[in-house]
Amino acid sequence: MSLTATDPLRTLPDYADGNFAHIPAFLSSLLGAEVDSPLTPERFGFQPGQFDKVVFLFLDAFGWNQFSYFRNRRHRVVSRLAERAQVHKFTAQFPSTTAAHVTTFSTGQVVGEHGVFEWQYYEPEADAVIVPLLFSYAGEKERGTLRDAYIDARDILPTQTLAIKLQESGVRTFSFVPKEYTKTPYNQIMAQGAKVTGYRTVAGGLSSLKRAIDRFDGPALFHFYTPHIDGNAHEYGPFDYRTLAEANAAWLLLDRFLFHPLRGREDVLLVISADHGQIRIDPQETFYLNLQPEFQELRCYLRADRKGQILTPGGSPRDVFLYVRDEYVGRAQNLLRKMLGGRADVLRIEQLIDAGLFGTTEPSPDFMKRAGNLVILPRGAGTVWWYEKKKFEITMRGLHGGLSRDEMEIPFILYRP
Repeated sequence: MSLTATDPLRTLPDYADGNFAHIPAFLSSLLGAEVDSPLTPERFGFQPGQFDKVVFLFLDAFGWNQFSYFRNRRHRVVSRLAERAQVHKFTAQFPSTTAAHVTTFSTGQVVGEHGVFEWQYYEPEADAVIVPLLFSYAGEKERGTLRDAYIDARDILPTQTLAIKLQESGVRTFSFVPKEYTKTPYNQIMAQGAKVTGYRTVAGGLSSLKRAIDRFDGPALFHFYTPHIDGNAHEYGPFDYRTLAEANAAWLLLDRFLFHPLRGREDVLLVISADHGQIRIDPQETFYLNLQPEFQELRCYLRADRKGQILTPGGSPRDVFLYVRDEYVGRAQNLLRKMLGGRADVLRIEQLIDAGLFGTTEPSPDFMKRAGNLVILPRGAGTVWWYEKKKFEITMRGLHGGLSRDEMEIPFILYRP
């Protein structure tokens, strides 16, 4: 089955030529580390080890759709980048979600290898559906609740980081993230080997970044992550005036506190990208699986935890990963196709693996034990999810995770200020 035949606006991840998953190795090779990647420095007119300082600016949810919006309206900073920098259109990984991409950046592993593939998924070590970035159970707002169940983050997250590998090559890593992230179990594992600085405001964080670039003597990777565009896009939609104002402010601050002060530095290269874009959705149109009349039959096919509770889906309303009892996968797939009535494609996980959606190598055991066996991919801007009041109901206006062009296409920018 062709995923683009049922929805021509879908964009499949390009793991051969230009994907977010290639960025960690590319950054490493720019700093002289010997790695294998389709993105060689020579491809962009550089040499391995040419730069002493490489800065990766990770703008969560600033997809190609938003980049095009600002470029076409001749935004002062974005237009200058379009004229002076190397600007390329890349694809995100699938799922087009933050959890997959921040873990890929932190480890250098593709999503099918590291297995942290979505916002939420079933984790066998906890026998529950969890949110790895929050280190909590799915549906909970509080961070770190898995610690109360004596779950060790090292048992459920990859522990070999890019920063450790770079350190072995004589390259230091400096990471700048919002202050509230610095002490989380997820970040403490993913940032091993890096010097982490927490910031309260983007301006303050960029000022600290510039200071670190000036003060450190030696080859180094600097990583700056901002979630603020993503947060606004979720709440209001990717092209709401408040989201666009947040993106505009980010570019103006980058110019004021980083681009302008670094002018003329031959030893510095700025690499700018995103993990995904977002698509505008209508939360009132969400198709809730467990509110349908046919759910009484479907629930008989779903797996349960050791307490006998049905496992809620993994993924997101744009890519629903279901945990079905193995003997009922065919029945569940047929029933779901009937229930959804053309709103979505319902595929077995093996079909997505064979299509290369999770990378070009065989998925790891960690990925396979978390991914479930049926995946629902809504067509167009549709959403399919699970309803529990104040836990899983959809109120957001912008989402990602799926294969639409708006979610999957991202900018990849190389800029020598």
